[in-house]
Amino acid sequence: IDGYFSAATPEELQQFLEEQIPSADPSGSPRMEVKLAQIRATAIEDLFDRYRHEEAEESNQWRAIQAPYNQNLLVNAGPGAGKTSVLLARVVHLIHEQRLKPHEILVLEFNRAVVFEIRSRLRRIFTDIGYGAYVRRIRVHTFHGFALACLTRDIDYQRAADGDHLVKFQQWLRQSNNAAGVANEFKAILIDEFQDVNDSLYEIIERLHRASGAAVFAIGDDDQDILRWNRSENGLASTAYFDKFSNDYIAAESVRADLRINFRSDKDIVDRSQNMIATF
Repeated sequence: IDGYFSAATPEELQQFLEEQIPSADPSGSPRMEVKLAQIRATAIEDLFDRYRHEEAEESNQWRAIQAPYNQNLLVNAGPGAGKTSVLLARVVHLIHEQRLKPHEILVLEFNRAVVFEIRSRLRRIFTDIGYGAYVRRIRVHTFHGFALACLTRDIDYQRAADGDHLVKFQQWLRQSNNAAGVANEFKAILIDEFQDVNDSLYEIIERLHRASGAAVFAIGDDDQDILRWNRSENGLASTAYFDKFSNDYIAAESVRADLRINFRSDKDIVDRSQNMIATF
């Protein structure tokens, strides 16, 4: 007991427990092995090992994952570059290594299936190290889901589901203190499929960022611009928003990290497709 409470840092506590657990059961039962794996965060170390070795094919994956939580980062990731996996590992790193609390993280998606996938994978990883319930407070939403959750707090916006509630949310955030009220706890905002934003969504991100002071991590592929029709207000290509992000956040030490290796297709397919794209 004295040794436990004399540990001054998480590292000292981990070392103490690793020394004590085997002596608690010298027979080496499976139960003790499970406890040691939890203490050593084996599931997380295995996840990070995929990215951080020097021989890793794409060093920018690890660079994006481990970037400081208070640094804006724009990741342009081509097809098969592991966008969702990198975003997931980034969230794990923010909690396990950078010590952010789950409720200080906001992840915004465009697809409900991806929301469920990220929530499920996070819960599985942290359950393996003994605190799965802790990560349930991570805010992982679609833009629409987050907008509705915020708007329904306001009696004047109870009928937010009628009409374009993203535009209503954009207008609601412009009103005094509304953005601060929903974003004041955030320290990290992560945007997936950034190529799908339009002016309304870009402003929503910007107002959440300003109200919270949280850095923005945006990841997407400007070549997969399939929602250009959703920008009827200006018809801009997604590249315009990648450039705008760089320009708007450069004062806050915005950094870019391009992921160009396609892990889904072999080199011949990639080379042929790039040669075809180059003719456009």
